[in-house]
Amino acid sequence: MKKIEKDIETSKVAKKAGLKRIERKHFAKKGEVKLSDCKVRITINLDADVLEYFKERAAELHSAPYQTQINAELRQIMEIGKSQKRKFSAADELLQDENFIEALKERLKAA
Repeated sequence: MKKIEKDIETSKVAKKAGLKRIERKHFAKKGEVKLSDCKVRITINLDADVLEYFKERAAELHSAPYQTQINAELRQIMEIGKSQKRKFSAADELLQDENFIEALKERLKAA
């Protein structure tokens, strides 16, 4: 986020229009807000049929707005990706563990 410096003056054009610079104030302390609690305005290009699909779902009775539904679907994909990453990292750790490999080898011999 761009911070406005206090020594920057309001331009003459802005003053003439009745505008003035104000200091930004942040009410939350650092680390107090989670990223999942913040909404960010972006511009995104979607296929028209994808947008229509979510708008049609949003038009149904008691449905969430289409932006909320898109966000929920993206969050689900993100969470699945995170859990799969954790699974793979746990498997990688086991494959690096010599004790595990030896125990596995012994168990396979016994089978």
